[in-house]
Amino acid sequence: MNSCLPLLPVHVVDFVGASLMILFSLVAFYYAWKLTVLEPKSVLWSYLFWLCMAMVAFALSRGIGHVLKFVFIFMGFPHFWDFFAPYSGGLNTITFISITTLTFYFPAVRRVIGRVKDDAKRLKQTSYELAMANKALVELNQNLEQRVEERTRELQLSEQKFRRLFENSKDIIFFCDCNGKILDINDSGLELLGFSEKKGLAHQEIRGLFVNENDWQRFQGNLKEAGHVKDLEVEFKCQDGSHISMLITSDLIRDENGAVVGCEGIAKDLTRYKQVMANLVHSEKMASLGRMAADVAHEINTPLGIILGYTQLLKEDLSERKDLMESLELIEKQTKICKKIVADLLNFSRESLHKTKEPVNITQCLEEVMAIVEHSLKMDMIYVHKVYAPDLPPVLADKEKLRQVFVNIINNAHDAIHKEGLVGVWTRYNPATQMVEVIIGDTGPGIPPDILTKIFDPFFTTKEVGKGTGLGLSVSFGIVQECGGTISVESPPRDEALVEAGMETVFIIKLPSYTQKEE
Repeated sequence: MNSCLPLLPVHVVDFVGASLMILFSLVAFYYAWKLTVLEPKSVLWSYLFWLCMAMVAFALSRGIGHVLKFVFIFMGFPHFWDFFAPYSGGLNTITFISITTLTFYFPAVRRVIGRVKDDAKRLKQTSYELAMANKALVELNQNLEQRVEERTRELQLSEQKFRRLFENSKDIIFFCDCNGKILDINDSGLELLGFSEKKGLAHQEIRGLFVNENDWQRFQGNLKEAGHVKDLEVEFKCQDGSHISMLITSDLIRDENGAVVGCEGIAKDLTRYKQVMANLVHSEKMASLGRMAADVAHEINTPLGIILGYTQLLKEDLSERKDLMESLELIEKQTKICKKIVADLLNFSRESLHKTKEPVNITQCLEEVMAIVEHSLKMDMIYVHKVYAPDLPPVLADKEKLRQVFVNIINNAHDAIHKEGLVGVWTRYNPATQMVEVIIGDTGPGIPPDILTKIFDPFFTTKEVGKGTGLGLSVSFGIVQECGGTISVESPPRDEALVEAGMETVFIIKLPSYTQKEE
């Protein structure tokens, strides 16, 4: 007993330490279990729980073994401890190996925890991005209806703008498919081409509008090669058979794959422009020739007057010489013809004295002209067909010059018919323009197109040498312009009524009525 007294403190410490080890391991196990209950999916808390469980097993195995050892010794049964000692040591070894094994798994658990943290971080970032995307979607959904309405209004305004441009343009705007068939055309195009509705042009080939095949080949070739046509001058055929000059610009239409699905184009009417340019050139030419004619007329008129005067004096002195009288009369006759040509030149140049203009009754003026020329017409079996409009307003003009215009045109009709034919004279009044119209036509052979644009040129004539000076229509043109009117020629005429009457060529004279002139 005395030998054991010095080891008592050691045994007490061993006993107390084993008891505390059991207590502390149970407390650690309790808190690990609580953490596991709070976060059952946590890998770290699960690892600590199993580690604490192993520590508890180790503490119980080691602590109970030490406690039983002292209990058996103090109770006087040391041989019992000898029996339990091997089992307690083996159990301690097993629990210690378990703790060691769990400790070796700590780096793997740490890596798992790191990955879980990374995944959690990425998940948090993804969650944030999803939240922002969801917020953006919510805002977009809230503003989508408003944006759709705004875009719809913009599209409607754009469509209305181009629709107004398409419908209100005075040029021809057309759309064709890849086969050249017209799909759509604006109202101005229908009006210029003489169609009353789109059905007349729908699904017709645009090729049919071209008068000249060469123009169509050029248009088609340029469109295929360059993909567009710019400012190509062509002639289009109207429904009534007339022709109009057009300046056409066109482009190919392609789909999203680049395949050609049709073409679109704009055609501008050049008819009026060409008429204005032709009138301008004609006016410049007439002015130049007028100045030249005036100079020539003044230079020739004086010697002609002297020749005529001396010829008449010689006729008085040599009245008994019949052989000389015939020569003198021939000289006098030819001199008077020359003076008439000079007078025409003066009229053409506007250098002659103008008589005072006065209101002229067109019907009465035409009847006076007919009284002069109708007899010669009947001699060649040419009859006059007269259709006078009642109650024509007067025109302000020089009556003698106006007679000269009508005589020139009727004489030209006589020369064109030669024998057996019809001369037609129509008068009418257009209230819209307040113009009095006089139409004089004939059943002659007509005027070729290449001559039609030249007949009002000075000194141009198709008559034989000695039968015409080429100044009649030029002088007439100047007289009508002096009255503020216009004169034009059609061969054949466009008016169906004139064609049915057998007219091949018609001259249309338009003069402003007296009331309009006064206003």
